[in-house]
Formats: sequence, C-alpha cells, structure tokens
Amino acid sequence: MNLTLEPTTLTKPAMLGRKLKLLAITSELPWPLNTGGHLRTFHLMKSLAKRFDVRLIAGVDAADDAGVKVLHEHGINVRPAVNPPRTKLAEIRRIAKAALKFEPYVMFHRHNRPAVRAAVMEELRHDSPDVVYLDHVDPFAFRPLFPRATIITDLHNVYSKLTARVADERRGLAHWYLWREAKLLERVERSIARQSAALMTVSAEEQSEFAALGNQHVHLVPNGVDCSAYSHLPVGRKADRPVLLYLGALSWQPNAKAADFLACEVIPVVRQQHPDAVLKLVGRNPGPEVLALRDLPGVEVHANVPDVGVYLAEATLLTVALDSGGGTRLKILEAFAAGLPVVSTPVGCEGIDCQHGRELWIADRDKFVQAALDALSAPQLAAEFAERGRQLALAQYDWSAIGERACEAVEQAATVDVL
Repeated sequence: MNLTLEPTTLTKPAMLGRKLKLLAITSELPWPLNTGGHLRTFHLMKSLAKRFDVRLIAGVDAADDAGVKVLHEHGINVRPAVNPPRTKLAEIRRIAKAALKFEPYVMFHRHNRPAVRAAVMEELRHDSPDVVYLDHVDPFAFRPLFPRATIITDLHNVYSKLTARVADERRGLAHWYLWREAKLLERVERSIARQSAALMTVSAEEQSEFAALGNQHVHLVPNGVDCSAYSHLPVGRKADRPVLLYLGALSWQPNAKAADFLACEVIPVVRQQHPDAVLKLVGRNPGPEVLALRDLPGVEVHANVPDVGVYLAEATLLTVALDSGGGTRLKILEAFAAGLPVVSTPVGCEGIDCQHGRELWIADRDKFVQAALDALSAPQLAAEFAERGRQLALAQYDWSAIGERACEAVEQAATVDVL
C-alpha cells in the first residue's frame, strides 16, 4: 500500500497542455484566519491556486465581500454561497432529517445547506472539473451531484474518533446521542475512503487509520504555520511577570475544559510561587462558563481578538492542557514558529513530530502544574526547547512546503481510477 507521495506521471489534463481544473467545496469561507480550519484551508487553497485552475465554493452566513476580496487577491477564485441565518426550528428539522436518513448531524448534515448545494449544481452546469476537492467530511453530502467525478478529500480530523472522545465525557442522553453520531460518522468516513481517489490527513496516526479503511492513496499533508509571520519574535521570553497563554476556539467543549483546568487548577498553584503570574485565555466565542473564569485571581479572557500574534509575543509559556480532541494543534506550531516555550499534554501535541525534553515539556494532567513550574524556573532550558521548536516548524511545518505536498496529492488523484 502506497501511503507516501511518489513521483507521478499525469495521463489526463497535463497531457492536454492545460491546467488541471479543480472544484473545491467547503462549508464556510476560510476567512478571517481565526480558526485552525480556516488557516489550513486558506493556505492549501493558496498553494493549489498557483498550480491549478481552482474554483472554490464556500458557504457564508452573510454576504462577505471583504473576505471574498481577500481570497481573490491571493489567487483563489471563490464563489460564496450565502446561507440564511440559522434558527432553532430549522436546526431541529435538520437534526430530525439526519436521524431519519441515518446520517450524522455533527460535522456533516449540519452543513448540508441548500445555498451551497445550488452553487455546486450551477458550477457543474458551467464546467466539468478534473478533480473535486472536498474540504472536511461534510461536503461529501453533495456526492450524488457528481457521481462519476474524481474526488480528493482533505479530512482535517478523524471526526468519528473526536466525537467518540467527547461522548465518553458526557452522561445520559448526551452520551448516547454523541456515541450514535460517532458511529454514523465512522460510516461516512468509510464511504469517503472507498469513493475518493485520494485522501489527505494531518498526522501519521490518522494516515494509518484511514489507510486501514481501504484507500490506497492516503497522503500525509500536516497542518502548518506561516513561519515568516513570527520570525521577528525572540526565542524564549524574558518578562517582568510570567504570562501563561492558552489559544483556541473557546466555544469548543475540549478547549473550554482545558481553559477551566488551567484557571482552576494550574494558575492558582503557579501564583503560589509567582504571585504576579497571569493566565490569558484567548479565543473565539467563549461561553458563559469560560467568561466567568475571568473573575478568578490572575485569569484574563480575551475573546475574538483580531491578532493572536500580540499574545504570542507577550507570553512566557504556551500551556496546552487538552485531554480530548483530534488532529494537529496549530496553536503549538504557531508557538514553535514564534519561539515561545510550550507545555502540553500528550493529547495536546498529537500529530506533531516533537518530543518531551527536546522541543517542549509533555505532561499528563496530574503532572501538568509541575511541568509548567519547571519551565518557568528554567528560562535558559525553555529557550533551548523553543529554538528547537522553531527549527522543527521551519523544517517540517511551513505552509509553503506543505502546500507542495497538497499539490502533489491532487495531481496523483487525477490519475487514479476509483471502482
């Protein structure tokens, strides 16, 4: 089984003397660059648009002329599909429809929006693509619209596994519902693996998992970081007071749990040795529980900030206290590129080729506080770890190199016949 990117001789568009035509579909416009998904989609589309004739259909919740303009300026030919505002009644209907069809609502049917479907149908009437690029799992809902097309799917995460992890943390009806959703997502992932000419995954572990589903062309295209954006920042941090930083979409339950752990169990102990230490929780759409944490001593919550670079520059330590989730943590790659020391749980740094005692401290929850204290008490060692982290980001995770991997995967997909 070939799981790596091998040199490929094209037998279709390249032989015709034209660019390969790529129709990409994603559930939401990859702008602004305020989520890991947006960052990955934007940078990969930017690279793909340099080599191929790319048309991107992206769902938007309202007319977003500014975001569309930015994408066009980067060579991404985007067609926005304007979705009406979500309502509780409409989502209940969508959940019920998914249940009746034995389809997952989570990460799938929730994004099966009529406006996006109509845009896909219109594009297919206009022209036939050489390859259809599905960004995430959910655009597979539109598969019946292009039954004979060559497909490549960027999976971002093993969503069935991610949902199962969250289900294990819940009780009662929520546990049962999420467990069922995980099983339905697993079935969708199997269908995607069977019907796609090629798959892209973000880590070696996920590459192996999807290869086990039977696809012969599973490409490792990891998450990345724009190293040049952080190259001006110093390695290590010399600060008047320790600043612990956590980055992430704070509306997402695993991030909210990590924020609560840091605010209630980590920063109080750190402040016993460093009374002026502060924890900064930075991310999108924090719920009431996360916002309430700012009432605790030494805790700040910064919601929906325009630029996380400011917080990476002033922090002493990135603390990634996740105990569930999936994929590759862009927040750690950003910290590496920014020269910021990192303490992470094993789950927090999944998918990154890093090691405890080389680029960062890795500690389970029960030893996390001590790892943070060790990092704060050894600034020279922390700077050495941070320098190795920066070199790792430059060597393996810069978006320019990762974009080339994505291009090669698409080119190979164009030559694959799927039964």
